[in-house]
Amino acid sequence: MALKNNISFSLALVATAVVLFAATANSQATDHCAVAADKELCVALVKGAKTWPEAMTNALQATLQKANVAKSVVDGIPKKLSPSLEPQSKESIKKTCLDAYQSIIDNSKECLGYVKSGDPFSSLKTYLSSIGYTDCVDGLNDFGESLPEVSQFSTDMRKFANTLLAIADSKKKN
Repeated sequence: MALKNNISFSLALVATAVVLFAATANSQATDHCAVAADKELCVALVKGAKTWPEAMTNALQATLQKANVAKSVVDGIPKKLSPSLEPQSKESIKKTCLDAYQSIIDNSKECLGYVKSGDPFSSLKTYLSSIGYTDCVDGLNDFGESLPEVSQFSTDMRKFANTLLAIADSKKKN
């Protein structure tokens, strides 16, 4: 009888340990998203990372992937502009949108460097804050143009930037 109770107690102890381990692992992955407004997006971006550098790296790489997928949208802007726009206006919009796109790429890569090298946290947050595509949308609006796919990309990048900032804020302060 005592042997049976010991086995039952041991099994219960093992089961409890497994549950606690699983909860801890899940908690570590979602702790990076504690202050994120869009927790679902955050969890998708950190991809189960256990450490802050892993979470930031995963999220920044996902941002770069999202931007790379949207490159065709950016490249297609000039062809979708109103034929009544002056050539210099079209060129201005094209340049603004390409520059804004390149800024997303450059700033994301700069942030990856800050995460890897442990450079100043304030620099990381400054670059994270500048990941966006609003300059292009504003440029289109200035000329009375509106492209839904460009507006959607801008909205997506704003959500990514806000989520990246939330992940950055999850870093333990030393």
